[in-house]
Amino acid sequence: MYKKMVVLLDGSELAEVVFDYAQELSGRLHIDMDLLHVCDPKESELLPMRRAYMDQMAAELCEGAEAIRAKYRKEPAEQCIQAHGHVVVGYPAEEIIKYIDENDIDMVLMSTHGSSGEKEWDLGGVANKVIHASKVPIWLVPTELREEIIADTLPGRYLVVPLSGSKQSEMAIPHAIQLIKQRAVGGEIVLLHVDEPTQFYVNRSALKEEEEDRAEMKKYLEGVAEQIREAGIPARTEIVVGDAAQSIISYLRDNPSQLLVMSTRGQRGISRMIFGSVAESVIHLVKKTPLLLVSQKD
Repeated sequence: MYKKMVVLLDGSELAEVVFDYAQELSGRLHIDMDLLHVCDPKESELLPMRRAYMDQMAAELCEGAEAIRAKYRKEPAEQCIQAHGHVVVGYPAEEIIKYIDENDIDMVLMSTHGSSGEKEWDLGGVANKVIHASKVPIWLVPTELREEIIADTLPGRYLVVPLSGSKQSEMAIPHAIQLIKQRAVGGEIVLLHVDEPTQFYVNRSALKEEEEDRAEMKKYLEGVAEQIREAGIPARTEIVVGDAAQSIISYLRDNPSQLLVMSTRGQRGISRMIFGSVAESVIHLVKKTPLLLVSQKD
């Protein structure tokens, strides 16, 4: 499923939080990497220094990823993992999307914060535009990433996939299955549904209706989980009650997980932004768990 990912670096320490994580992913998936830095036109005199920086980072990343590949895959590889540094001049969001489109990129890896020139790189700026406009999955690495995730030592080794009951939310499942099969991440998929109460229980009839809806959702989740088990992957279901975004974050806090895999919705193009409100809220709230966003564009 994944053959080549682009790792976005802007020279800040916060953005480089993705470095160790990128090494680990590349080594486990045996996936080639392009490291991309976008230089503001006003800073074009810094191009030689930026290119030297990216070349150095690419060499280090390649060496580290190859060592990790050898650790997890005993059989010799037909080809070594490749990593190349690239610097382009322009406005970050536009240049990143253009690079993805023109270079057969399967996945984007980026931090949730960083810097872009004098402006903060956060989910209200460059990263936000890339998330909305990209046609490939976006893997977000939080600045407070748990060391246990990089070292693969979390006790549960869960992948959490929130499901709303819609076919669109199920789009995340094949990605979660593939990542486990390729030994990129841990062993069990948790299908999480958040039941958001829509009414006050003024009588027994209303309460009974809510309970019946919850039972129907449980049946649906178990059906999806069974399909995952048939693919050879352990799976279980969870239903929690409350606000969707806050409940997902609370679940991750109480059940440290290796990865949150979510489906989003959107329209292709930086200027045409439609984004699931739950997914967008979760992005802003998640602190310690990586997040893989899978989006279907028109």
